[in-house]
Amino acid sequence: MSRPAPRVNIRFIYQSCNDIAAMRRFYTDALGMQEAHYKEGPEGWLVYQCEGFQFMLFPSSYPMLLQDGFAQQPGWEGGILESISWSVAIPEADYAETIARVRESGAEAVFETPQWQQDSYWSYPVRDPMGNTVEVYCNVAVRPTSTTWGG
Repeated sequence: MSRPAPRVNIRFIYQSCNDIAAMRRFYTDALGMQEAHYKEGPEGWLVYQCEGFQFMLFPSSYPMLLQDGFAQQPGWEGGILESISWSVAIPEADYAETIARVRESGAEAVFETPQWQQDSYWSYPVRDPMGNTVEVYCNVAVRPTSTTWGG
């Protein structure tokens, strides 16, 4: 008789970085993610609660290399690196304002403006201060009449 598989979940993702203040400006100020915990300094941390897991950032004890380019991700073309990346869901009502903040932050982007992808969502892939690819996306309740951003 076989047993059911145990319920196993990812609860924490740990990411080291060169400049925790820069990461905070990107994830908190530009993206608008809600901090769960923050402590400054070389022994500090930055934590975001993300629906079932925590995304935790820590200052590296040595200078880390930045990702050089965009990671490959399903859904959009433009990335060439085979490396880790992630997507951040932004509520539809907050998406335009979030994109404006991300653009103002100076984050490098694949596209000049968000792109309509797979006939179902807006996508704006950017690089965080460590060079990680972060797709800033938004699912919509109703398909837009124009699939050109701002059109």
